[in-house]
Amino acid sequence: MSFTDSIRVGQLEEQSVDPTLSFMERYDPDHPHAFQVERLSGLLFDLLTGFHGMGDPERRLLSLASLLHDIGWSVPSRPHHKASMDLILSDTTIPLTPTDRQIVALIARYHRKAHPDPSHSSFARLTNKEKWQVRWSAGILRLADALDRFHRSSVQELSIQTGEGVIQIDCRTTDDHIPEPETRVLEKKSALLSEVTGCRIEISWN
Repeated sequence: MSFTDSIRVGQLEEQSVDPTLSFMERYDPDHPHAFQVERLSGLLFDLLTGFHGMGDPERRLLSLASLLHDIGWSVPSRPHHKASMDLILSDTTIPLTPTDRQIVALIARYHRKAHPDPSHSSFARLTNKEKWQVRWSAGILRLADALDRFHRSSVQELSIQTGEGVIQIDCRTTDDHIPEPETRVLEKKSALLSEVTGCRIEISWN
């Protein structure tokens, strides 16, 4: 199964697949990283369903944001996470409602740096439910991005174990020679997910 097929049978409606991939390919040359982050985001979303309780519509928007999170690298004059948000908001090719487009743009915007904050005007305009969705989805996307920090698509499978106040995420890789992301990086990139789950996030590799 190709990755395009996996998207097609996943959470994106068929009419969204081609314009999304065309938009991504126009601005982001590192397609394998975008595909891997989309795949890992989906795995994390599914594994954490018992915590967030969201469904297919929210998973679809996370999938879109994951594919498009790095398109802002094409705008060298602006931090890439903010440029990704701007490009998504200005796009007219991907069939999205205005609210869904805003949510996708904000998930991409918050995949790094500042956490969602009511002082940010675009975030403040969302409903409480939409803010909660953005916080959760951005937390997942941040960690998925960190798990492919070296852009080698080395993580093949994920599983989780939960304990008192702890979520342990086990990463199965296929290449022993690929270094693990530094602990400090994983702690930083999992901080938002820790906030929304109320649990400490621990990562293990095997």
